[in-house]
Amino acid sequence: LDGSQPFSYEVKRAEFDKILIDNAVSKGVRVHEGVRAKRVEFRHDSTHLVQAEDRAGNTITYEAKFVVDASGRDTFLSGQFGGKYRNPSHNSAAVFGHFEGVRRLPGKDEGNISIVWFDHGWWWIIPFKDGTTSVGAVCWPSYISTRKVPLEEFLWDTIALCAPVAERMAKATLVGQAYAAANYSYRRSTMRGDGYLMVGDAFAFIDPVFSSGVHLALNSATLGADVVDAYLRKSPEYQRHLQEFERSVRLGVKTYSWFIYHFTQPAFRNLFMSEGSKFKMEEAILSILAGDAFGKSPTRLPIFLFKIAYYLVYLFNFRENWTAFQRRIRGVPETVTTLKDYALHDRR
Repeated sequence: LDGSQPFSYEVKRAEFDKILIDNAVSKGVRVHEGVRAKRVEFRHDSTHLVQAEDRAGNTITYEAKFVVDASGRDTFLSGQFGGKYRNPSHNSAAVFGHFEGVRRLPGKDEGNISIVWFDHGWWWIIPFKDGTTSVGAVCWPSYISTRKVPLEEFLWDTIALCAPVAERMAKATLVGQAYAAANYSYRRSTMRGDGYLMVGDAFAFIDPVFSSGVHLALNSATLGADVVDAYLRKSPEYQRHLQEFERSVRLGVKTYSWFIYHFTQPAFRNLFMSEGSKFKMEEAILSILAGDAFGKSPTRLPIFLFKIAYYLVYLFNFRENWTAFQRRIRGVPETVTTLKDYALHDRR
């Protein structure tokens, strides 16, 4: 990637969403806040009818020449069509919250995200500019299902199981309440149809470990805009744009998926944390994890070599890695699937 931009931004989701929506308005987009889409009636060779409801419960109908589902993990059109399925290769659930008093990294690393492995999965520690910090654990469902106490207490108990996280949170206090999210990883078999597209998490969601969601969403939205433009202009390039949209979206999801599926394997940790970098493997991995997931840089050979090394290390420590693999692909217990596909308050 371009080395002139060696940083990223840590943002609160609500604030970032406000920036995005205000930018859309400034570009001429009409935004209807407090309105929830309920259903779309797709009509062949005609406009489509989007049925919605406002805060007062009134029904509103909009006509649309093309529908873009950007509903994120609410997966609006998947709810109407069906076809959304849990990713059998990656079962996980999360507990998290916002805290004050979390010790930050020293010096120029103060604003950087921290990723911490532990026996039941991994932790994120994301510092915000207002002094608060998002802290969460993405865990195997087999661990989440052991919860017998209120969610906040369970989160603190989980923090105590990971010494590096517990040390940084020795003086921390929870702001608001704890949250939980389950069924993290899903996708749909198709992302497009006659008169519609699904962009970002509306099509697929893998895992937040590499903070890839916004990047994948913006990439699919950028390419999706070309599709919609060609469709409305009845351009002969419409099919080409449509194919490029699907190719790029699937490539991005596939590229990140491999690293996410293997991220918690002992073989991956041993390789990733080892000293020294041969054949530019470390640079290639960091480039991909920083956003170069669409084959635009010469990373193919170093990544191929890294994968060979990974499988060799996996075989050398087969028992340990096989145990971790089995834990990752186990089905989500019933006690976890009662949670929704998005963050919600604990209701105990």
